[in-house]
This record gives sequence, structure tokens and C-alpha cells, in this order.
Amino acid sequence: MKLDDIIQILKQVYTKYDNIKLGVAGSYANGTQTSSSDVDIVIDGDSMQVDIMEYIKSLFKITVDVLWVDLMKEEDEKLDKFALDNNLPINEYSVYKTVMQEVKWI
Repeated sequence: MKLDDIIQILKQVYTKYDNIKLGVAGSYANGTQTSSSDVDIVIDGDSMQVDIMEYIKSLFKITVDVLWVDLMKEEDEKLDKFALDNNLPINEYSVYKTVMQEVKWI
């Protein structure tokens, strides 16, 4: 499977759901995937709509990890606040920051 294949599959999601934005992150976005790689799908939308996640997973024959932007951002903000409150450096390589730099939006 290649990034273009993933993009074509994910385009189907837009016919069923609106008010979301989808992207691919991780090894498929970077072009470093192997035969054992999973697909990291990024969803920018309402994380309470779990049915979107289940639908996306059903479209693939390989393992899919779903990353919700709002949940990652919330966790990242809490960790940054904790670091600042404790005079620690902010983690510039957190999951949220890394994903947002590498995501290929569709």
C-alpha cells in the first residue's frame, strides 16, 4: 500500500461525513513504511463521533491508528503547562507537534 492508495480510500469518508478534515501521518506520510507498518490517520473534527473512527478502520485491511487533533492538542497543552509550571523545557517533539508537522492533509 502506498500513500496514494490511502488517500483514495480516505476520500470515501468525505462522502459519508462532513465537517471533518482527514490526513495521513507517520511512516506512510514520510515514505518510510514497511510491510509491517500501520496507517496513522489524523482527524480534525469532533472526537465524540466515534463512528467515524470505526468506519475508517473498516476501510483498511491493515491496522489503523486514529489520531484526533483536538485530543492530542488538549494533552499537549496540559503537558506544556506542567513543564512551564515546573520550570522544565517544553517538549518540542510531542506527539501533537510532530504529527502536525508531518501530516499530509487530504
